[in-house]
Amino acid sequence: MSSSEVCGTTESELYMIFAATGRKRRVYGVDFSGAKDAGRKIWISEGVAEDDVLTVLKCYPISDIVANNSKERHACLSALRDLIISNKHSVFGMDFPFSLPHKLMSGKDWYSFVSDFPHEYQSADEFKKAMRIAGGKTELKRLTDIEVKAPFSIYNLWVYKQTYYGIRDVVRPLVMSGEACALPMQKPKEDNPWIMETCPASTLKSEDLYISYKGRTEKERQTRKHILDEMLHKGITVPDEIREKIIDNKDGDALDSFIAAYATFRSVRNLDDIIGNLPDIYLREGYTFF
Repeated sequence: MSSSEVCGTTESELYMIFAATGRKRRVYGVDFSGAKDAGRKIWISEGVAEDDVLTVLKCYPISDIVANNSKERHACLSALRDLIISNKHSVFGMDFPFSLPHKLMSGKDWYSFVSDFPHEYQSADEFKKAMRIAGGKTELKRLTDIEVKAPFSIYNLWVYKQTYYGIRDVVRPLVMSGEACALPMQKPKEDNPWIMETCPASTLKSEDLYISYKGRTEKERQTRKHILDEMLHKGITVPDEIREKIIDNKDGDALDSFIAAYATFRSVRNLDDIIGNLPDIYLREGYTFF
């Protein structure tokens, strides 16, 4: 990839791309997992953005689109890549980090980091160990993690598998093949799907809705209902059937995918302002659209 393909787009160019395609793009929110049985945890919300309204059309676990409904990680991540590639005029909000704190990138630019990633870290556990050695006693966070109040470092015990498999098996193959654009590190191209990093927890914090909603009790079900109802006042429409599916999903993964779709929709509407004003550090460390 030449340096001209890394994001250096001017505000006016971004506005032209946004005005021409942004409001017509299908929007996906992906609640991601790096677990062995990832198909049990990865949920996808799919909608269409028209003017200032996002209409959610589907919400489903990724196993629904995998052969034999497999929940195995490799099959599910392959299906996710295929979904992205087959929707060229879409934008995907992905709930995992796209990069590392710059102090842990060995001076590499983002594209080189992604290209070398599986050679540098040959397993998720090796990745976690290397990060802890390089980072020292305190888990380092990226600038964007601090700004959006992300709950964890990208290599925290609860997150490191998401980071590892998200970068290795989703971002890297899409970027290396040129079949998707990773924003803001790359230019958003009209005929490619766009992938963007999101964080549902950060989005909920920004809306003052960061309250416990994952669990089997009626209290947690009512909390999911409350969060969803509040989000529906923000330019989103959801059919009753999908609304009930989101509320009934006890682990909260369906709701997380819905929130990721909302964050993606909100960010795409303001994409020219967001990307046009980003300092260079975000082109290495990544940026959380929330």
